[in-house]
Amino acid sequence: MINYYDILGLNSAAGNAEIKSAFRQLAKLYHPDINPEGKEHFSKILKAYETLINPVTRSTYDYKLNYHQHQVSEPENKRSKKKYSFDEKELKRRRYYDEHIKKYAKSTASFNAEVASKKPYNEFKYILFATPLAVILFLLIMNLATPNLAEVETNKSEQKYARIQKPEPAPAKEILDQEGDLKLGDSPYTEHFGKAVYDSSQNRVLTVKNLSGADVVLCLFTKKSFVRCFYIKDYFSADVSQLPEDALQICYCSGNTFDRALHLKETDFIGGFKHNQKYYKSVKAFSLHQANELTLQSGLNKDFEQISEKEFFKKPKSR
Repeated sequence: MINYYDILGLNSAAGNAEIKSAFRQLAKLYHPDINPEGKEHFSKILKAYETLINPVTRSTYDYKLNYHQHQVSEPENKRSKKKYSFDEKELKRRRYYDEHIKKYAKSTASFNAEVASKKPYNEFKYILFATPLAVILFLLIMNLATPNLAEVETNKSEQKYARIQKPEPAPAKEILDQEGDLKLGDSPYTEHFGKAVYDSSQNRVLTVKNLSGADVVLCLFTKKSFVRCFYIKDYFSADVSQLPEDALQICYCSGNTFDRALHLKETDFIGGFKHNQKYYKSVKAFSLHQANELTLQSGLNKDFEQISEKEFFKKPKSR
């Protein structure tokens, strides 16, 4: 079993700060952009970092590692098995036949004769009884398998809306790879900004629609603290609930192809978009109602201004 602690050069008691520091140092040595021959080793480093930095996956991995080490250290029980000769095996087989098979041969034969002498049941009775049940079961399956007409119409309307919002395709040379390391709703910068805040006493919801032509990572702040961070793919929307009643400042970065291992030179931060990365923040704080909607268009949106990488990654206390 691969030991992720050995790969990062750490012991099993290392904290998150040590894991993060070790990963950064190794990433600078083996990242494919810096060391093309270290691509395979870098993938192991990245896998070790992602496993150990997450408390849940680290706990599972530690349990498996301890179990594996225990199994390896435990001496194998050497059991001596007696090797029978052909004559001994044959003798045992015949003895078993005499005791368990030949003994009951006559009783089995008499039982089969008794069963054969009995009049069999009329199979047509079972057919007449089972046919209505089979028809009912078939109709039930057909009813469950047939889609609801209302749902079909809703899906058609949604597909139509998606087609209206979809722009004309760009020339082939301008098309960028939209696949990245993140999934919808992931929070890549939560560890940097702090613990996410959920206010269950409030019923405020913010719906964010991303029509910017790029993927975005959107961060919410109050005047005093960090609230939430989440990733939205291009032409997708997200509903953010349990928001505090305080006014929110909204910051987001946009781009294509998010890479968790990308080294940002200006802030020495790890994780960002490979292509067309830009940073924005709201000029003023947004006061929320029960239901709110924010639509991000391409370019500079109303009530937003473009900012630098350093200003985007400022923590709540320094904003």
